[in-house]
Amino acid sequence: MVMFKTMFVSYLLAALAYGAGIGTALKQPGKASRLLNILGMLLIVAGMGIGAYMMAQSWVETGHPPFRTLYQTLIFSSVTTALVFLFAGRKLPVIGVSTALFILAILTYGFIKRDVEAVQLPPALQSAWFVPHVVVYFLGYAALFVSFVTSILALIFPRPKELKFAPALGIAEVNFPAFTYRIIVFGFAMISAGLIMGALWAKFAWGDWWSWDPKENFSLITWLIYGAYLHLRLVKGVSQRTLAWVSILGFLAVMFTYLGVNYLPSAGGTLHSYDQ
Repeated sequence: MVMFKTMFVSYLLAALAYGAGIGTALKQPGKASRLLNILGMLLIVAGMGIGAYMMAQSWVETGHPPFRTLYQTLIFSSVTTALVFLFAGRKLPVIGVSTALFILAILTYGFIKRDVEAVQLPPALQSAWFVPHVVVYFLGYAALFVSFVTSILALIFPRPKELKFAPALGIAEVNFPAFTYRIIVFGFAMISAGLIMGALWAKFAWGDWWSWDPKENFSLITWLIYGAYLHLRLVKGVSQRTLAWVSILGFLAVMFTYLGVNYLPSAGGTLHSYDQ
């Protein structure tokens, strides 16, 4: 648990550093705020590194990928969320704060649901599809989290250039609708790949492409919501506010697919329900 606590503290300090950087910039933009933002980014990198090390250690100890339990996937989710942030949103302090706080929430939930003992993989999960299926899904989830944040920012700050404090938040020159679209394209591609891999895996493992499992059903619902977003973006007359709300709805569906489905009565006995 020492490594877990160290990772948690790293993200907590990252949130504080980004927050302090924004606060400092609001008073007087300068070197101090930039250094705080850099510190926040470095702390997120450190937290991501610790999470990756914990997963590698678990893989070595158990002999299988550390994606079987909810706790393990929550650690992996923190790693992928930090990674996507570093590629897509590192220049935006407000996304840095949001990312650190979101990861803290994930890790808090993970601490509550932490493993008591190692869990062995059932035969159906001992497949070459296991790792790529999980990885592409969580990369997609991480990207869609970033689009969730930028969609909220698009609703709050529809014209960021007109705001005096926009430079402090790092949003002065950001076109949120365009940014959201680009990250959703990536996230949609990832969850599409995950759906296809899952169907192929199911065919090889159980003989059916689709079993109407609760997790499968809500994964499809999530995919349809983001598919609708991409379609509506091409429809004349659809406002950017409407698109932002569709994006927000999509991420709520992501979170329900990931965590909420596990609490449905129909989720019992399915391989898609994480051991907790």
